[in-house]
Amino acid sequence: MVEILRVTAAFGIKGAVRVFLYTDDINHYKKIYDRDGNEFRFKLLNQKGGSAVIKLDSIDNRNDAEKLKGASFYVKKEDLPKLDENQFFICDLIGQKVSVIGEDVDLEIIDVKNFGAGDLIEISEERSKDSFFVPFTKENFPETDGEISISFETYRNFKN
Repeated sequence: MVEILRVTAAFGIKGAVRVFLYTDDINHYKKIYDRDGNEFRFKLLNQKGGSAVIKLDSIDNRNDAEKLKGASFYVKKEDLPKLDENQFFICDLIGQKVSVIGEDVDLEIIDVKNFGAGDLIEISEERSKDSFFVPFTKENFPETDGEISISFETYRNFKN
């Protein structure tokens, strides 16, 4: 399962919750699941950017809503929308090996961050605690079909 939202607070007195979204379109999903696999249906009440207010079908009061603070909800991977060419789900990138064109260096994607100026791929050399960030652009990652690779120049420039 793939995390799709996290509850940040109760909202109002009728059991709605404010959530942080890990998707642009929460309406694409009809069902969400808690960590134990329990199914929930929900209604979107309001959305602004990366946060929203939703009403879960089984939560009817503020006390129950407050108990959900910090809880994550998920969707099944098969329920994710189909992607266009050269689009990726973050969960599919993490753990991917990255090759350096023309070099024998073992790299791995350990995280993807976005601080507002675009996606940054956090890369670590295998067996190393050190990591570095590379902007996720076609220029920096010329090959992403099947195997992900970066140029030696990109590796050298961002590694240091």
